[in-house]
Amino acid sequence: MKESYLKELEKGRLLVYGISAAESIKECIQPIYSEERIELGKSLYTKTKTAFELQNIEGIESSQATREFNGFYTMLRDKLIRIRKVGRYFFKNDLELSTLLRLNKEVPAAYPEWKSLADDTVSAIITHEAIQEKLTLASLTPEAITALQADLVKLDDLKLKAEKEDGEAQQATAQKQEYYVEFMAYCSDLRACLDLFYEGSERQKLEVLGIVVK
Repeated sequence: MKESYLKELEKGRLLVYGISAAESIKECIQPIYSEERIELGKSLYTKTKTAFELQNIEGIESSQATREFNGFYTMLRDKLIRIRKVGRYFFKNDLELSTLLRLNKEVPAAYPEWKSLADDTVSAIITHEAIQEKLTLASLTPEAITALQADLVKLDDLKLKAEKEDGEAQQATAQKQEYYVEFMAYCSDLRACLDLFYEGSERQKLEVLGIVVK
């Protein structure tokens, strides 16, 4: 949460709860702010504070899911580059296998195209013993390729999770902002109301409670 938001939220809390506990002030502004309207302010504060906490939690979970995906993606991308390096060495004079492994293509930067290349590469290796035999010489065993295939499935799951968490974080942020604006509007009106009844030295009664009208 941004410090400025927290400061304003705390000012709002002091305002609403300070007035709620001060019978003389409540009686003074009662023609405009009834007991129910003052209680509404407390409800708006609670709703806003809860939204801030939820947004913070969702933001942390989104960041964690994104880091997990990025770390796993980087690891698998490095493995694919390693496979292609070995493949280029062994199959530089074999047009058929080079084409099958798409060694003449650059590794795409975009995830969908990269994932397609990775899936096609692994599939080609698994279905061709000639490729497996050469890769095994560079410690890229069939077992390692099978494990890589499973990891590529896991990677898609991690991506979906990261996207889901990001969507929930964005939704929580929007909800927090909506409630914050609503609560700040309430506080602004309440301060304007107090300004009608407390002027000059009378403001000290509010300042004792930590309430600043302007």
